[in-house]
Amino acid sequence: MLQDLFGFPDLSTALIVLVGFFAAGLAKGTFGVGMPFFGMPVMTLAIPFQTSLAMFAVPNFTANFQQMLMGGSVVKNFKRFAGLLAPMLATIPFSVQFLVKVDQNTCLLVFGVLSAVFAGVQMFPVKFTITPAQEKWLSPLMGLMAGALAGVSGLYGPVLIVYLIALRLPKDDFVAVLSMMYFLGSVALYLALAVTNVLTLQVLAASAVGAVVIGVMVHYGQYVRKRIDDAKYRKLILLLLIGIGLEMTWRALS
Repeated sequence: MLQDLFGFPDLSTALIVLVGFFAAGLAKGTFGVGMPFFGMPVMTLAIPFQTSLAMFAVPNFTANFQQMLMGGSVVKNFKRFAGLLAPMLATIPFSVQFLVKVDQNTCLLVFGVLSAVFAGVQMFPVKFTITPAQEKWLSPLMGLMAGALAGVSGLYGPVLIVYLIALRLPKDDFVAVLSMMYFLGSVALYLALAVTNVLTLQVLAASAVGAVVIGVMVHYGQYVRKRIDDAKYRKLILLLLIGIGLEMTWRALS
């Protein structure tokens, strides 16, 4: 039955994927960062990297849309970051063609190194702060970089997360803006994965179940977020990304 509905070969594979959804939803509600960062390290223990990425098709639309609206100021945020969104969305469909052709260890290695390096840079005593004048020309560059990274890892989050942290957005604005970027970026990413037959009907069915699980966990994570101050919040995001990055790098090399 699991094989017919979701393409899972056995119950243990299904349970590992389910645990990945739980981890992703809790992290999404608490930190606002991309669900794949926390769900995929678990899922790749049982399924291929590209398939685990496709598992987040439905949750990426539902959870990010949910948090984008909860944060408010959608139009204002869209106008401010249009210069980043346009090049990112234009680049993703082309760069993702590379993702579906590379092997599992390469994907894990790129994912791990990117997560650890981008987060590690922000842990140094000298913090990057971006002024409004710098933001005008940096946003398009960040958009191009994020779109290009989708083609080697399927994940454009490290660039976006570090960039928004450098802008020193309040934590609720950080979550709302990042969710908007993920929501719009998912349109380009998952359409490309569908065209390349990575996002199949079976994966989509499993993804729909995951969306329900993640939706519940997002609400619980938001409860946790209200009890964390801004300074600790940024440090926790960076430490988690470094830990995940090092774990996936080790797994790829071993």
